[in-house]
Amino acid sequence: MTGSESNDRFDLVVIGGGSGGLAAAQRAAEYGARVAVIESGRLGGTCVNVGCVPKKIMWNAASAAHAIHDAAGYGFGVKETAHDWQALKARRDAYVLRLNGVYETNLSNKDIEYVVGRATFLSATRVKAGERVLEAERIVIAVGGAPIVPRLHGAE
Repeated sequence: MTGSESNDRFDLVVIGGGSGGLAAAQRAAEYGARVAVIESGRLGGTCVNVGCVPKKIMWNAASAAHAIHDAAGYGFGVKETAHDWQALKARRDAYVLRLNGVYETNLSNKDIEYVVGRATFLSATRVKAGERVLEAERIVIAVGGAPIVPRLHGAE
């Protein structure tokens, strides 16, 4: 790295833009650190993108369907109607994308640099993401994990 690449020097680089990585980045920025977050997917992590948030949207839609179904028993003249699955999925996905944008705006508002890419360590203090090389004395790895089914009898 040459001196002209000093814009890619940070106090902290966080690999992973989920809840843990974003919290670490924002806390460091609050203390005045120059921070970058590297994320290869969408900001927000599992909960926002494929877990809690989309699940709750789907659950609320199911609750609405049950309420419509049960309404006649409570004296309401509500007729059941067809459901538009594609509209529900589009609404769910749009909501998640809006949250991704909120996270990106929050990073920008706190002067945290957001780098889209997959991080690869070049050394203990340097990582590459796309064509960029970022350097920091402190690097937080907050990439989360993926569930697996262990290869044990009965685990299936």
